[in-house]
Amino acid sequence: MPILLLGRIIQTTGCGILLPMLPSLIATILPEKNVGLTKMGDVMLGVALVLALFLTGISFLLGNWQLINIFLIVLSLIIYHNASSIKIDLEISTYNIERVNVVLSSGFMVLIGWIVTLGDQITSSWFSWGLLVIGIGLIATYLWRELSVPNPLIDFKGLFNVRYLRAVLLQGIGDASLVVLMTIGILYLRQGLHYSVIIIGLALMPSIVVMILMHHATKRWFNKFESVNNVRMAMSLMMVGWGCLSLFSTYLNLILFIVLTIIIEAGHGLLMQVGQELSQNQKSARLNNMADIFMAQFKLMSSGMILAILSVVLQNVTNSHTSNGLPGKLSTLVGYRATFSLFFVITILGWIITMLAGRNLNLSKHIVK
Repeated sequence: MPILLLGRIIQTTGCGILLPMLPSLIATILPEKNVGLTKMGDVMLGVALVLALFLTGISFLLGNWQLINIFLIVLSLIIYHNASSIKIDLEISTYNIERVNVVLSSGFMVLIGWIVTLGDQITSSWFSWGLLVIGIGLIATYLWRELSVPNPLIDFKGLFNVRYLRAVLLQGIGDASLVVLMTIGILYLRQGLHYSVIIIGLALMPSIVVMILMHHATKRWFNKFESVNNVRMAMSLMMVGWGCLSLFSTYLNLILFIVLTIIIEAGHGLLMQVGQELSQNQKSARLNNMADIFMAQFKLMSSGMILAILSVVLQNVTNSHTSNGLPGKLSTLVGYRATFSLFFVITILGWIITMLAGRNLNLSKHIVK
């Protein structure tokens, strides 16, 4: 386990360095007419995860799970070699980042650590409450500094716009939906319904394809409607899909799961399509850039937070029913039903937000003089 954990830390460090660079790199390399591909970050991650499942399944079929690691090592070496041939002329700008705020913003990770301790029966209560207090304190101090320093990295005063904040919340729910399907959903198919890894990879492919099509191929058709109506339609699809998952999770088979995930990701793809339009309503190019940065950060944070909460719910509900004498398979299915039900409630909240979306008020004028 320590070696496995060390390997994951090294992998995620590289991923954390690479992911923020990808949009700028793609926008610089590709012709201007193809710059829309820079908005495919969610799609690329979804496709990558499904391909990883498929290739892992093939490795199991061949009798050696380490083949997938060997394949990734070879692929990384090929990409590393080809990257040396990329020549880009960029205008370099220097920004002063307050290191204090970098440390303070880590309060979010502390809160995720606190959530994880809620599912750990070994961790003492004082340590868990200590993480909660430290996390809230760090985040509160971070927000206070960002609102008080002369040139903040994220201008929260300028972004205090109801239309933009609504888009941020909905995009966070949409991204969390994909992450939950690609993690909790995989565990559900593997532990709850006992399908093989390669079958799971194949089962998730249709939903990813539908998400890509809804994100890109239907834009011209949905432009005929108002953005707020498209968002309402998107959240309704996600709500129906997650509602059916929560109600029928103990009775589903593979085909029904595929149908429901297609419905969910159809809504997510449509939500992604109009999300950028809803967020780009700032007064200056600087605020537009900040809006993009904060949107990306919030989607990562909300996905991590929601996934941590659902994982704890899954573990605690399953353990509770197992200790009460319910057979292991039924306890597992009850745990997944509780997890899907909780995310169903989250989609209901998102749907309510879309129903209340009326006037596009800009509250920043009440703060910024």
